[in-house]
Amino acid sequence: MNVMKREHKQYGSKRGAGLRTGIVVFIVLLVTLIMTNPNEEDFVAWLASEHDIHASYDVNDGRTFTKTIDGEEKKLHYKGRHIGHMGILSTYSYRFADTEEKEIQIEAVGIMNMLFNR
Repeated sequence: MNVMKREHKQYGSKRGAGLRTGIVVFIVLLVTLIMTNPNEEDFVAWLASEHDIHASYDVNDGRTFTKTIDGEEKKLHYKGRHIGHMGILSTYSYRFADTEEKEIQIEAVGIMNMLFNR
């Protein structure tokens, strides 16, 4: 009795392995982007470094903002904010008014622990 051994060939296995690798890389990249999304405290620190707007906390007034204008530190009146978290990135928009009621609006996009003017 002569039994022939069958060879098992898998066609397309390289493509399947490449697809699996691509999916794993995509998931790792997505998780990394989500985990490194800057939060509001990062944005407030960015305001200080990029726009010279400093935040402080007062028990009576809550969070207050000041900006150095012409060598003088002036208090900004906080008008409102909008924060949008979209998984891999965030958008921030803060509105202030200075002592002359001139409106200042700062907008930024944050991704991978970095913030950029919008």
